[in-house]
Amino acid sequence: MTMVSKVASVLACLSVARALAGNQAQDAGRSVASAGRAACDCLEFAAVYYDNLASCGRARELYFLTKYGASEAYAPTEPIAGLPHQVCNNFFKNLKNNSCVNVDMFSFPSETSDASAGQSWCYVSNECLSLNGGTFATNTLGFAMGGWNNLQSTSNLSWKVCDSSSDSILKDKTMDELIAIGSESDVSMATLLRYAYPAVSITWGEAREFLETLNDADHWNDGLSLADNVNAIASPPATWGTRLPFVHTTLSGIVTSEQGTILDSPGHRDEFHVVVGREVWEVKRIDEGNMAYLAGKFYREFDVICRFGCSSTAREAPLDLLTQ
Repeated sequence: MTMVSKVASVLACLSVARALAGNQAQDAGRSVASAGRAACDCLEFAAVYYDNLASCGRARELYFLTKYGASEAYAPTEPIAGLPHQVCNNFFKNLKNNSCVNVDMFSFPSETSDASAGQSWCYVSNECLSLNGGTFATNTLGFAMGGWNNLQSTSNLSWKVCDSSSDSILKDKTMDELIAIGSESDVSMATLLRYAYPAVSITWGEAREFLETLNDADHWNDGLSLADNVNAIASPPATWGTRLPFVHTTLSGIVTSEQGTILDSPGHRDEFHVVVGREVWEVKRIDEGNMAYLAGKFYREFDVICRFGCSSTAREAPLDLLTQ
């Protein structure tokens, strides 16, 4: 047997072995659906990575980079200090939740017509056929060929675009619910909120007067609806330029929709404000943030504080009528 034929035989054996391994990975993906789940039910992110059913970055985890042309195959291999590593290792691999997350963590500029800007996604079993624009899985051999050789985003587990009528989506959660998810998974609240709520290119400095006026005791009227209280705020005159009327109109729509929305900070920093109806929350890094991060206590890195407009959700102790 010539050297060429020997090499060809070895390569053929390796191809068969890898194909078999790929089929095993696909079978593992299928078995996920058999544990009391429907084929298209979303899978818990942390469990998916722990069981090696997907590689972080090959679905939509890093879309905020790949949409600008970064390689979908190599983005997950950025240095340990890079944002891709922080998103994959510190957030997604710790997220013990199966709710759909935003496709785009930084949906800017908001004026673009990117169809993915408002979408949410999650991993699903390989048996799911309703991906709504997501991507079907491939086996290990196909993953290697598609990812490393052709620089395409391929995965050995399917992912789908979520539907709000049938899926649990983070953007539909309240702030208290998101805080509970962040605490349970020990993930950064700044990152969790970015992957939960949409963002708008309006800073806290621009929005502050509007939101403080809305919540001022002299303005707020309990006898009126939220929309009526918003409409009672005077619009800035057009002679002041176009920016202030834009901010006023945009904030009016955000508040009345009661959809949690991030007021983005300059440079898209991790410190920002969140508006949910008349509620205003501040996400602020603690003074010992570096220590929390280095210790792997990611949830403790940021405080999430309701500044105004929030009602207490704490349950009071029952009143003892016998001793009062």
